[in-house]
Amino acid sequence: MKKLTCTLLVSALLFFLAVPALAAALTHPSWCPAEEYAVFENSTAYTGETREKILSLQEYAAAGHTEITRNSDALIYNRYQELAKSKDPGVRFELGLIDVKLALNAAAQGKSFSGSSNFEFAASYAGDQEEARYLCYLWNARMSLAARDITAGLEGGLRWYAGAIEYLLPYEQFTPDAIYDCELVKTVPADRLAYARSLLFVTLDGDLVHPRPVRISADYLDTTTAQTRNWRTMVPLRRLAGLMGATVEYDAQARQITVRRAADAFVMTLDSTAALRNGAPFQMDVAPYAENNRTYIPIRYIAEFFGQKVEWNKAQQHVVITEDKSAAGDSNLEDWALAMGALLNYENNPGEAHLFGGKTRFGAGPVGGAISNRLESTGPDFGRRILSEDWGITGRESLMAAAAALAEGNDAWDLFRVSHLAQWGYLAGYVTYPEALELVEPAAKKLDRTYSSWKDAYEDYLAGYCRWAGLSTSDVWSTERGQLYQTMLADPAMAPLLDDSLFTAGVIGLPGDLNP
Repeated sequence: MKKLTCTLLVSALLFFLAVPALAAALTHPSWCPAEEYAVFENSTAYTGETREKILSLQEYAAAGHTEITRNSDALIYNRYQELAKSKDPGVRFELGLIDVKLALNAAAQGKSFSGSSNFEFAASYAGDQEEARYLCYLWNARMSLAARDITAGLEGGLRWYAGAIEYLLPYEQFTPDAIYDCELVKTVPADRLAYARSLLFVTLDGDLVHPRPVRISADYLDTTTAQTRNWRTMVPLRRLAGLMGATVEYDAQARQITVRRAADAFVMTLDSTAALRNGAPFQMDVAPYAENNRTYIPIRYIAEFFGQKVEWNKAQQHVVITEDKSAAGDSNLEDWALAMGALLNYENNPGEAHLFGGKTRFGAGPVGGAISNRLESTGPDFGRRILSEDWGITGRESLMAAAAALAEGNDAWDLFRVSHLAQWGYLAGYVTYPEALELVEPAAKKLDRTYSSWKDAYEDYLAGYCRWAGLSTSDVWSTERGQLYQTMLADPAMAPLLDDSLFTAGVIGLPGDLNP
């Protein structure tokens, strides 16, 4: 009985000791609504010395201070600086909320205040805690809107606010109203808030295209944004069309714009709703126009004409553009293409090698600009550079001829390279997505007949590579590319691509009307 009584007492003591810690973890400062307070698993923010330091910072902010400086309070300043070095998402979120209170105090006193990077850092350290990450991004956008004058456009605060919005757009629950419904944002001047409400967001494959500044040259920053005219979203033509792999020609005398991609041509005339689609006339419901030396076009026409899927998310004021892959039906040719091109795509660009083309179409730099790195280089430039420099391919006809010639081969070295050409040709705008798959099909069928696993196929591919590179070895797996194959298999994003069940399923081609 005594033993049972002691056990119960110990259990009760442990429970009551645990309650304060749990309560601390769920306590939110008065200026943060409970439903918008993020709690992170295993964070040190809620216990011990770290929690005490955070509480002291909260008390300092709650006392009405507008900033934390060494001169105002050295102890508080040092605590803040120490915690700001943390990679603990809970700690950085708490610091972000302290920044919010300092900003509220500054606004109440008519003072300006700076933004905060703490919420963005908290999100980057959040791992797979998506609900908490969303709250980090939400507060980050609020701070960005409140701290910066976005009416100055992309040369001013808008570039930071647009970047904050880009983080939020993938979340279905997000709407801009969630940003505005906040005491901090209620301090924003009416003209700035009205401007925020008027913004349109355009993404291509999930990457924000508008509003986003593009550095055209050392002395010129393109800061054009999407507009609305007659209830239609209008975008500067060259940026979006270029990212889709299209080229743009302008006939000043006729005031005509011709946009070409693969074998398709789309001709429009400024201030006219009459247009030509592959020579066939049709009417648009809004005319393209010129403004500030930029041609604006109705986004839906140009995107859908070039095989893109366009969706309007009204709640987010967000135009969503992606490659329309529905034309491929139940075909598994993309799966074959990705597996065939996996190793070289991984060597060229490991972070995006799981994507068709081996890279996103978006790049921070301009299409046709100087290529400096993979972040700034656009997909079209990436594809065109490889095709031109390594293959001497500069257009549609030479691409298709080279792919057809390789498809005549009988070993993996030739057959895999068909996939490389098809994927880069898609990025470059030389072929459409269905055409790229169609180029891959004969090579995939030969692989399916010849091999029963990707390891066997890649062993032959590596043997061909060694012959081509002049490497004399009896163990292809010991080569640099052979070792890279093993590294690739350990990558969670890449390993699923090399699925041997494709050899069981066989090659499923495109629907009959696309592949006669």
